[in-house]
Amino acid sequence: MDILLAFAGVVTALPLLWFNNAARRLRLATLGFLQYITPSMHFLLAVAVYREGFTTDHLITFLCIWSALIIYSIDTAKRSSA
Repeated sequence: MDILLAFAGVVTALPLLWFNNAARRLRLATLGFLQYITPSMHFLLAVAVYREGFTTDHLITFLCIWSALIIYSIDTAKRSSA
């Protein structure tokens, strides 16, 4: 058990160090956009696999969030190319 506990720290720390290294190479706009992917995947997993309730309010909220992200991404792409 002690050996497993010691390796648990390494298993936890390595992905965080890799994320930190990768995050330094990305623009903050890109990193911010990527932060929306995990909660969206959790949401889709909950609805598709675990049959969580999915109401019209959920759909509207989901579409509003991703519409805003698309608008922001288009604006950011236009500004970076200009």
